[in-house]
Amino acid sequence: MARDNFFHCGVLYEDALSSQLRTRMELEEDVKIFLEENYERINVPVPQFGGGDPADIIHDFQRGLTAYHDISLDKCYVIELNTTIVLPPRNFWELLMNVKRGTYLPQTYIIQEEMVVTEHVSDKEALGSFIYHLCSGKDTYRLRRRSTRRRITKRGAENCSAIRHFENTFVVETLICGVV
Repeated sequence: MARDNFFHCGVLYEDALSSQLRTRMELEEDVKIFLEENYERINVPVPQFGGGDPADIIHDFQRGLTAYHDISLDKCYVIELNTTIVLPPRNFWELLMNVKRGTYLPQTYIIQEEMVVTEHVSDKEALGSFIYHLCSGKDTYRLRRRSTRRRITKRGAENCSAIRHFENTFVVETLICGVV
């Protein structure tokens, strides 16, 4: 893979979700962008200061799917690709190339999207080769986006897994609820 398609990046963001105090948080991730194959692979290591679980994420633009491998739970979750949030590979590559001069993206903000587990996936090959390789040998579940509602309370988040990552100019906290 070409060196200019691999990025180790970090972002500072304001975390208005976790408390009343506006706290500056830091998130790091490794991004591999495959322009020819039209997909992105993001690795979010164990966060240093809380605020999410380690994960591997694939955005497959050809199939229109996103897969989250929650490393802590060793489970995969698949949902339709949210193209209103996730930048396509070429655009994400251009964004990261523009900020490559420094290590960090400009300070940004966080948004939250909530998803719920709907069903077990038995035929992982139907998800395409990139997601198949990520989820092979792991329990895999389909997700659907929960209707927009007020921010989930801590008590309501007990059965949710949180993955924080960026794939645009902002941080996304993906809550996967109904985790089995």
